[in-house]
Order: sequence, then structure tokens, then C-alpha cells
Amino acid sequence: MYSSRISNIDQIIKLYSKQNPNKICLIYENIDLGYSEQLTYKEFDKYISKASNFLIAKKLKLKSKLMISLPNSLVHLIFLFACFRSGIIAVTVNPNLTDRELKYQFNKSKSDLIISIDDKSQITKNNILLNDISLNYLDDFLDRFDSTYPEIKLKGEDEASILFTSGTTNLPKGVISTQYSYLNKILNVTAHLKMNSEDRHYLTLPIFHTNGQYSLLAIMSVGGSALITSKFSTSNYFKLARKHKVTLSTLFASTIRMLLMYKKSKYDKEHNIRLIMYAQSVSQLELDEWNSKFNINIIQIYGMSETTGMISANPLTNNRNLSMGKVLPMYDYKILNNQRQLTKSYEIGELLIKGEKGISFMKGYIDDKASTNDVIINNYLHTGDMVYKDDDDYIYFVDRKNDVIKRSGENISTVEIENVLINCKHVKNVSVVGIPDKIMDYTIVAFIIPNDTNIDINDIKEFCRINLIPYKIPEKFLIVDSFPTTSVGKIQKYKLIEEYL
Repeated sequence: MYSSRISNIDQIIKLYSKQNPNKICLIYENIDLGYSEQLTYKEFDKYISKASNFLIAKKLKLKSKLMISLPNSLVHLIFLFACFRSGIIAVTVNPNLTDRELKYQFNKSKSDLIISIDDKSQITKNNILLNDISLNYLDDFLDRFDSTYPEIKLKGEDEASILFTSGTTNLPKGVISTQYSYLNKILNVTAHLKMNSEDRHYLTLPIFHTNGQYSLLAIMSVGGSALITSKFSTSNYFKLARKHKVTLSTLFASTIRMLLMYKKSKYDKEHNIRLIMYAQSVSQLELDEWNSKFNINIIQIYGMSETTGMISANPLTNNRNLSMGKVLPMYDYKILNNQRQLTKSYEIGELLIKGEKGISFMKGYIDDKASTNDVIINNYLHTGDMVYKDDDDYIYFVDRKNDVIKRSGENISTVEIENVLINCKHVKNVSVVGIPDKIMDYTIVAFIIPNDTNIDINDIKEFCRINLIPYKIPEKFLIVDSFPTTSVGKIQKYKLIEEYL
């Protein structure tokens, strides 16, 4: 299923650093600080070797785990690819995690070391602290290390990364992806999107995220290039697209809506973008508005960390963007109803993807055999997503099977938020729900039964600020006297929504 000329991720860089050494490989725009950086394939290759030698000097070795807690930057990518080169397993995490969240992920992944721009000595003594994420700083930081590194014969089944994702339980799970699972995915993605060496992929997505990683690897696997930004910026989006002559881009539904709401600009149509992929649904009205305002071909895609990215995608022409498209050729699939029977067209059921552990999807969840065995059964990955298909095998998303909110590209466990809030001294009981939102997909609302009558919501907000990453903090806190429950004591969240919202 993977290309015969590439048997591990590192060989992608080695291939093009020899074939086209002076071609621009990566461009970085730091929107906050207003500077740009770029690397050719040859330059990127040398930085990767220097970083690999640095990590080995830190006593990391084959199958050690490096936790990368860095914002989008070329420095982040250099250390990520240094892991791919040296056989170190990259544990990529959101750099904005609270200490509580980061400590859990560090311990759960059994990471050996953290590299970050913030002091993490309260998590572990094995903390590499970077004072800056610019290449100028990295030049000094890696100055004494050699720019060559001996080739390691990595196998396809070797573990490449661990990415944490909120799942059906109260805490995130660590998804293990192998060399094979990356390579098989990018081969299918490049074929579907018809990527070529002249393409430049515009990535505003976080690099710690599955989508950002497989999108980047896909464009590099064909010898193309990528533009990475420090964050998504509505006002800069088309300016940068024009400046760097990008041809492809990946967005979320929320960022599409932000672009639709932004005032018209001369840059809106002065660009070379041939295709934009986006995750999560937008309405037919928004699709019509997009076509009228921008006239850029867009296709909805669908994926998850457990499959190392894309599962399905719309075709490049004659797409049905209210759907998630068709399942990629690398997978067989089935949709099962509540009776565990195959569904008919337009009948709702859970989507199951057929594959093989560590080859076409994840190897499993780290240190969690029970959850792995619950999700992968008889070579089928149970996605937990309720869908239906039409007569032409286009898949339509309906809902999550469990209490997980998909908000602006991030899966957020309401159970995790509840377990944090219940530890606040002012909270007696709590229930968290997601309410549909035009921009962010969902607004998070916390219903609270207080411990005292003089409760100050600001105290609860401050508690959340300390213990939750910002995108997990509820936008609304509603005080209630009691919760509606079933006969066995389970909170009926839909009744809370009906009564109060």
C-alpha cells in the first residue's frame, strides 16, 4: 500500500534533499511577531541531523519518547523529523495545556523528556527549555552538533508518534501511529488530492494535531512544499496565500465561517489556490455563499487520530459537501445499527472501518489494552460516529455516539470537564453539554449545583483557567437546583437543554 521507494518517513526528506536540494521545502510565517523563515530540502535535512545528534546527546535512543510541547514553527518540525530520523517516538502535545493536563499526558505516554518554550520542571526534571522558536536561536542552540547523522534502518511497524485525543472516557487517550500507518495514509491522500511537486500546501492547523501532520507529510512525499503559520488569521489568510503562491489549503468549518464573515478584500480572488479541504460540516447556505464570494473549490473530508488522519473525502469534482464524501479506497467499511445489523441507505448507524493495527490505522492506545480492544474488534475500528450513507455511498455525519463535543476541530470530552469542575470547592454537582454554534460548531455550557448560596461564578471561571486549556473552558455557567435523572440516576442532559436553553 505504501510507495516502494519510501519505506520510512525519514526517507522522504533524504530523497528530495538529494533530488532537489535547493527547492524551498518549508515556509513559516509568525503572524504574532511579524517575521518569515524558510528552508530548502537540503537545509531542512541538515537541521534534522543536528537535532538528532542533540537528542542522542541527551541520552535518548531508539524507541525513547520525546514530548514536543512547542507552538507551530520550523523548530517544532525540525525536532519532530529528528524523531522520525533517529527512531525516537514523538509525543506531540498542545503547548497550551495546563500543568495538570500536561503531567497526565507525560506520565501516560511514559515520555523520557519534554522540549518546550516554558519551564516544565514542575512536571519533570528532564525538560529542554528553548528561549525562542526562531531559526536564528536554533543555530546557536545546535551549533556544536554535526549536520550528518548515520542512517537507521527503521521498520514499517516501528512506532513513530503518540498523539492524544479526547475519546469516550473522562481522560484523553494516547494514539500510537507507526511508520506504516503514516505512509499508507499519505499515499492515499496524495492520490485522492492529485498532489504534485508544484503544489504548496497552506497549513494554519496545529502541527501537534493529526491533520496537520499527515497534510504536511503528504505534500512533502511528492516533493512539494508547505506554508505553516503560527496561527489562523482571517485578515492575513488570502494575503499570505497570494504572497507565497499556495495551491492547496486545509481548514476547519469554523475558519471557513470566519472567512465568510470577514469584509471583502482585493486578495480574495488574487491567488493560486486550486483546492481547500475542510473538516466538519457547513450548511448549504454557507457553501453557496462561499462559491459566490471566493469561487474556490472546497471539499469536505473526515478523519480521526485513530486512523492517522483522513478516512473519507469528497471527490474533486461533482462533490456533495453536505456529506463527508466517500471512504478512501484503502478501507473497507460498514455501518451497523443498534441491533448490530448492516444499515440500508439513509438508515443511521455507527461507522466501522476495516483495517489492520499499525498498518492502516493506529497500533492502539498506549497503556490501555482494554480501550484498544473495545475500539478495534475483528479488524474493525469502531469510530463512535453515527452516520448514514446515500444510494451512491456518500457518508453523512449525524452525531457522536458518546459525550464528545467536536469544537473548532478539537474533540472535547464533556466528562473530562465535569471531572475537573467537581473538584472545585464551590461545586456540588455538574453536568456539561455542547450547544450548536454558528462559528465554533459548539458552545460549551456547564450546569452547576452549587455548594453554597453565595457562589461567585468568577471563582469557578478562575478554577477552570488554572485546570483546563482555554478551548475546554465553558462559555456559560448556569446555576440550577437539581438535575433531571433516569431511574438509575443518570443525568438527562437533553432535558437540561430543553428547560434552560
